[in-house]
Parts: sequence; structure tokens; C-alpha cells
Amino acid sequence: MTTEPQDETLAALLRRHAAGNDLPRYVPQIRFVDAMARGDDPLHVLPYFADVGVQVQSMEDLLEACNDPAEEEFDGFRVDEGVAVYLAIDGQWLLFTH
Repeated sequence: MTTEPQDETLAALLRRHAAGNDLPRYVPQIRFVDAMARGDDPLHVLPYFADVGVQVQSMEDLLEACNDPAEEEFDGFRVDEGVAVYLAIDGQWLLFTH
């Protein structure tokens, strides 16, 4: 489970999380409502949760699902711009915006 300051920007989160490692060159962004309408997103976060039976209807649901102690694939972080999701297996990031 991850805790973070609520007034942190995505850029600050990435700098903090990188901790000496290279910062990601590109972080895809998608409006949460657009991802919900499509039923998919660049990292397939929403389909993943649907496949494992976790209902995500809001950004708060997404944050809770990512930070569930049993969740091993994703970590979620609240940032000024929305919710940043980190795919632990390969270090990719995705930003769901408001």
C-alpha cells in the first residue's frame, strides 16, 4: 500500500519515486472518463481490474484497487492532475486525468 502527499504533482512524484534511477521519458495520459467510455487505457489497467473482478467506477475506486494490499501488479498515487498508476512489473507509468 502506498501513501503520498495529496498536493504532489506528477513530475514531483516521478522524481521522488525514481530515487536515483532514470526518470521515465514518456508517461501516457488519458482522461478517466474517456478510458471508462472505451473500457481500456494504454496500460490496460481497467480491463485488468475487470478481469480479476474488481469494479472500478471512479478515480477513487481506481486508487483503492491499485493500493489494495493483495494487488501486486499496480501501485496508485493521487497527484494534482488525477491518479498516477505504476505498473510494477516493468516500471511503466500512466496518468488518469480528471
